[in-house]
Parts: sequence; structure tokens; C-alpha cells
Amino acid sequence: MKEFAVYTGLRLALFAASFAVLWFALSTWLSVFPLLLIALIVSSILSIFVLRAWRDRLAARIETRAARMTERLETARKAEDED
Repeated sequence: MKEFAVYTGLRLALFAASFAVLWFALSTWLSVFPLLLIALIVSSILSIFVLRAWRDRLAARIETRAARMTERLETARKAEDED
């Protein structure tokens, strides 16, 4: 769960930074707005690809733990059946 929290935190930080850039662009004049809007869109798209590795690593850990738990349950059931 700690990895999921880090992943979510990074996504929120990227969103907040993008929002701050957009807000800055709107609070100044619209002359720089198109460039900052493009930067916002590009950073949002890139964050998906950059953080995909984190998501995949987290999914692999969850699958590994689920396999271990299933293995332990089967061992416990076999031991219970033998008794």
C-alpha cells in the first residue's frame, strides 16, 4: 500500500504543479498562455508513461503476495486434512 500512496502522491504533485503553471499563466496575460497550456498537456501525458513503471511494479508485488497467500492457504488446508 505504501507504493500506491507514493504513486498517488506523485500524480497529485504533478497535477498541482501543472495547475500552478496554468494559474500563473492565467494570472499574467494571455500572451504566454498557449505555451504553458501545451506544457501542461505534455506533462500530463508524460506523467502517465513515466509512472507506468511504478504501477507495473506495484501490480507485480501484489500478484506475488497473492500467490504466497494462496500457497500458505493450500499448505494449511493440507495440514488440516492430514490431522
